Amino acid sequence: MSSKNFNYCKILFYLIRTLKSKKNYYLLSYIHLNYVKIKLQRLKNMKIQIEAINDSNFKSIVEKYYCENKKYIDSTSCAIGAVNCSKSSEIIWINICSKKCNKKYKILVLPLDVKNKLYVSETTLCNIKNVLGVENLSPFIILVYKSNIEWADEVKVSPLSYQECSDDLVDDLLKNYFSTPRYLRTKDIIKINIKEYGKKYLFTLENQQLTDLFFKVNSVKINNEYTHRSCYVSCEKSTLIQETKVCGYLPEFKKLETIDDSITDVFQEIERNSMSNFPLLSYKPFEELKASILPFKMTDNWMGIKPVFLVKGSAGSGKLRLIRALSQQMGFNLHDFNCEDTQTLSFPQIETKLRTTLTNAQNLVPCILKLSNINVFGRDTDGNIDERVPSNFTEQINNIFSTKMKYPLIIIATSEDGEIPSEIDRNFIERFSIDYFTQDQRSELIEWFLKSRNIKYNFDLSNIAGMCSNFFINDLETLVLDAATNCYKSLMSNEKSYVVINEDDFIKAYDHMQATFSEQIGAPKVPQVYWEDIGGLANLKSEIVKRIEIPLMQDCDIKRSGILFYGPPGTGKTLLAKAVATEYKLNFLSVKGPELLNMYVGQSEKNVREIFELARTASPCIIFFDELDALAPNRGRSGDSGGVMDRVVSQLLAEMDGLGSSADTFIIGATNRPDLIDSALLRPGRFDKLLYVGIYSDSETQLSVLKAITRKFSIKNADQNLDKLVKLLPSNLTGADLNSVCSNAWLNAVRKVVRNYEKSLDQEKDARKPEGNVNVSLDDFLEAVKSLVPSVSREELMRYEKLHQELGSKICK
Repeated sequence: MSSKNFNYCKILFYLIRTLKSKKNYYLLSYIHLNYVKIKLQRLKNMKIQIEAINDSNFKSIVEKYYCENKKYIDSTSCAIGAVNCSKSSEIIWINICSKKCNKKYKILVLPLDVKNKLYVSETTLCNIKNVLGVENLSPFIILVYKSNIEWADEVKVSPLSYQECSDDLVDDLLKNYFSTPRYLRTKDIIKINIKEYGKKYLFTLENQQLTDLFFKVNSVKINNEYTHRSCYVSCEKSTLIQETKVCGYLPEFKKLETIDDSITDVFQEIERNSMSNFPLLSYKPFEELKASILPFKMTDNWMGIKPVFLVKGSAGSGKLRLIRALSQQMGFNLHDFNCEDTQTLSFPQIETKLRTTLTNAQNLVPCILKLSNINVFGRDTDGNIDERVPSNFTEQINNIFSTKMKYPLIIIATSEDGEIPSEIDRNFIERFSIDYFTQDQRSELIEWFLKSRNIKYNFDLSNIAGMCSNFFINDLETLVLDAATNCYKSLMSNEKSYVVINEDDFIKAYDHMQATFSEQIGAPKVPQVYWEDIGGLANLKSEIVKRIEIPLMQDCDIKRSGILFYGPPGTGKTLLAKAVATEYKLNFLSVKGPELLNMYVGQSEKNVREIFELARTASPCIIFFDELDALAPNRGRSGDSGGVMDRVVSQLLAEMDGLGSSADTFIIGATNRPDLIDSALLRPGRFDKLLYVGIYSDSETQLSVLKAITRKFSIKNADQNLDKLVKLLPSNLTGADLNSVCSNAWLNAVRKVVRNYEKSLDQEKDARKPEGNVNVSLDDFLEAVKSLVPSVSREELMRYEKLHQELGSKICK
């Protein structure tokens, strides 16, 4: 009963209540009306939830769990659930009503043991809102006791804002779809899947992204009268008439298609099918872009504002995924145009192509037009721009929005990098940037990809998310797929009966992706150096943890500052940088100062820019500047006539200041002469942490270094022999000197083995070749010490100590 009729009942009720005091025979009518009033009031107060499920998932659930007693006609146009006024095991017809209008929507309900909850397909939910004419339903239910559904004599439908396709395809889709009876009414939207109902056209479509066509029911004729009543329609019993295309919003698709044949419980199926089609609904760019588009959907009075937006993000950051999810969730068509297709065209061709694209998008309204790679629009393959193109772009944008449109056309341009011409850039009313995700967001994304593909896991995802600080959404999807591939490979080799992905599968996938990426960007392969390979330097290691590990793990917005290792040669400065890259799984870009210098004007500065650009791409990354004093000497003292070194230093300063806190890019420098480096590089925010890497002057640190270097050696009584060796070493040794002692000792042991083998050959003809590890003795070390000459003299050491005191840093050994 509609709210209008309910008001009539209230008037009649009060009238009879007045009359019953005068005439007793009105008493029975009063009792009956009072009962009806209480019943209707209870129905209106009943709280009913209507939840939507992805269309394909809903059809699968109905056909899977309700196929035995098939009392439904159309699996996509019914509901699943139960209401208080019915038994949970009954198939019933109900009218869905709203407190905000006087209309009703009749639908068949298949039984499910839930309380006051109905599940429908997303298209059905859209149809309910269209028929009732409200966006927020506030629904209540009225039972239908007579379910006599009639057959339609004639139904008129129109294609709803569809992309250009052949008439034969449209005819076949309608014919095949209505070959079985369908339940519908006027204003309903029909979704027809091309793969299911037009298989022979699947690979001949001009637009391969097109998966469904939508139609709107314009009118229904029953018993030769046009009506708004619901009815059954089929090709055998009804006349189907196709009318011209109409514009209108599509159903809002917010759920992900996740059909899983292994599930045998309807409640698990429904719970699984509640996943959103976009993993991060609270993601800032998604929320902000949606909020910016919404006003243009709510009203057609735009006050001269043109809805043209810009989304910037690196390759793989998910720009297309975000815009596609927005179009689906807001009921827009999506039309994509790649501006790279214009790079080989002349100006008249570009002008025509842009006009055609805008006209096609206007014919699809409501529509989101995505202009991919807007930064190359109007540029040729050499990067040169025709100035007429940006002006024409602005002119055509103004022309298209000067026409009054019933439904909005939203233009969203995307760009990876590169400068956008100012004439084009001024058209954007808002700009959005897709940055790196936080660790919690990465965990959520990985979990979403696993669940969407029905992949089970048995570990905490936060560890993997912490490793992937530079991964965008497409990278995380690839990581999950690679990890799943590793899991299936192990399944085949171990003959497991179940598939559960573990952390090792992810680590293998991560290492493979990082190796591939490093090879792709040309980053050098860094030898695997770990903390245990470096003896001593305990204070230095703790300082590195503060500067690199904590920012990586905590995702803090503090500006990154550089670390400068300085000290005598051979003390392990380069080895420390390699260990940092290995321990924290960072890409490593090693740059020696002279490598960047070039004889041509401007080329040296360009080389500096390219190094930092490469580092941003390879983030998280370490840029290691070896021999920094050769690259950035004090300005004004270099003596070159062209001022090349001064410009290189200025470019280096500008690039370091431009890093900010947006990317996990760390800078480490190493030098033997910090006094020669330009002072501007040593101020806070640049190389503001100077760490002195000195010699190993005491027995404790020398022993620590020897143990680290010889940990893979085979030494008899290693601890005792190394203690004896340390007592014989001089105090002014660097790490390189100690490494020289160990390597020479091992070579002495090898020579001894070779001599013994040669002697045995002279004595016996069948002498066995030496096998196993080479055993290094104390005598081998003592022999190596005899030829040792410290690489840093005591005079040089005193000079470095004095320089260290002047710079005011704490000595770290």
